[in-house]
Amino acid sequence: MKFADKMKLYRRQKGWTQQDVAERLLISRKTISSWENGRSYPDIFMLVQISDLYHVSLDDLLREDHEMINNYKEEHTINKRVDKIFVICYFLNIIGAIVTMLKPILPFRSHYSLKPVFTIISFIIVSSLIILVSYADWSKIKNKLGFWVTWLIITLLEIRLTFPVNVPINDNGIGYICGTLTGNVLVALCLTCTVWLFPQFKERRAK
Repeated sequence: MKFADKMKLYRRQKGWTQQDVAERLLISRKTISSWENGRSYPDIFMLVQISDLYHVSLDDLLREDHEMINNYKEEHTINKRVDKIFVICYFLNIIGAIVTMLKPILPFRSHYSLKPVFTIISFIIVSSLIILVSYADWSKIKNKLGFWVTWLIITLLEIRLTFPVNVPINDNGIGYICGTLTGNVLVALCLTCTVWLFPQFKERRAK
């Protein structure tokens, strides 16, 4: 018997509606309907809750439904890949933040031949930062206000320490100021993510 059929059977044995089950599991009725129609499967955490709710073992829930088992195997493989990408982007994020902060004091920073190199580095920094942010589990960051406050404080410190002075008010000057501000904001986000996502980095690296 497939998982979807078991979900219907267990529910009917209890005399519950889909809404009753949804309220007990703290999810939507549409999710229960999706499970019972075989359109989707619960995650492992929810599977344990279903097991407790109906007083059946996980083995009973999973047995015979090879499609469901293959789905979990594929999901596990994808999660492992995501964890590896997260760890790599975390390292790139740190390197990018350091390079960006040191760039103003590098003696060869303005050398014409190195401009393409810094352009590539900037692209890698932004790309790794976007991936890092998108792959982060934000539900694990309990103090989200603290994250944004940290970002704001570091951004203000970056602006205070690196913002250019005596820049002429013309198109070139305004462009330079905007570029510097954008760099400050990105570096501050890199540093903020480095601090706040470190627990997730340790957890995913250990897997």
